[in-house]
Amino acid sequence: MLSELKTASQSGALYTHHFNTLRSILEKTANFFGHDDFSECLGTSGDEGLHARALNLLSHGKYSLYEPREMLEDNKALFKEILEGFLARYAFVDLPEFAPPAAQTQPATTEAS
Repeated sequence: MLSELKTASQSGALYTHHFNTLRSILEKTANFFGHDDFSECLGTSGDEGLHARALNLLSHGKYSLYEPREMLEDNKALFKEILEGFLARYAFVDLPEFAPPAAQTQPATTEAS
């Protein structure tokens, strides 16, 4: 999920449901480290209060994966800031790059006589 968010952030193809995914990752990380609130896992930029409020507002509501709506530019910038702060704080080793699966080819079969 992190790879997908990172790729979406870098490409600018951010949709409102990405806030839901980011919050879910933050909540799971907070739970893993024994924190009571996901905001404990936000970056250390000094804007953690703003970021927590934004995530609370933007991760609720009708942001369906099945009806994606592209984020406005100011929300894209805020999303990128939150994601980059999280990734800087928790240095994940070898975070795989997200790429569409390569076209699969069927192996040639030989018929036995």
